[in-house]
Amino acid sequence: MPFLSQLRLRFFLGAYRCKTRAHVLSLVDSTNLRLKEQARSGSLSAPFLLMAHAQSAGRGRLGRAFVSPRGTGLYMSLLVRPKPNTPPGKITLLAAVSVCKALEEFTSLQPKIKWVNDIFIRGHKVCGILAEGIGDQAVVGIGVNIKTPPGGFPKEAGIAGALDMKVSREKLCARIAFHFLSGMEQIDDPAILREYRLRMPLIGREISFSENGQEKNAHVTGVDEDGALLIETEEGPSSLRCGEVSLGSHSFLGLE
Repeated sequence: MPFLSQLRLRFFLGAYRCKTRAHVLSLVDSTNLRLKEQARSGSLSAPFLLMAHAQSAGRGRLGRAFVSPRGTGLYMSLLVRPKPNTPPGKITLLAAVSVCKALEEFTSLQPKIKWVNDIFIRGHKVCGILAEGIGDQAVVGIGVNIKTPPGGFPKEAGIAGALDMKVSREKLCARIAFHFLSGMEQIDDPAILREYRLRMPLIGREISFSENGQEKNAHVTGVDEDGALLIETEEGPSSLRCGEVSLGSHSFLGLE
């Protein structure tokens, strides 16, 4: 893959009328960590976009590592200032929709959202999202696997996959940022939730999840406006705001 160009990224941001400052790094421990550090120090204000050619310590949810080899993926983080009292789930929900819309515009692929923050294509996870709060600001990290690394993904990457299509990382990054920042201005628009639900095939299915160390089964009835998964269990209706789910004894692999 060609080396990232800050000039190309800023060109595409301008072409999409995406109003944010942006910077590209060759290597960083984590784009999220770097933006959080700078936001805490007061040296950076929202909106700001950071993109890296590689991460040495990319992170996902629940403290997991996000494999970020040089030149094979899109690694980006956005520093934003949400409207007061915006539920964190809404921000993650919007980020997932933004990635899907950009992929649909630039490829023939049909991405699906595994609640709450993973993007799957052909049964493989191609994108992870991590949203973290910093005072009245938030950092949203997005990692998209563009190419399968030489030798494949390491075993700890689980069911990771890649787009394996020719796509400009700068252009894709700018388009994701455009959809996300535009959405942040109208975060309460019901259309965002509708877009999420359209791409979230768990609705109407039986799932299993872990609660207090105990495995439970449930029927998914929907997703609420704050991004919580609405479920029906033996005890009655409930909701999940975080955690991992699977399709009963089956994984998400079968969802296309």
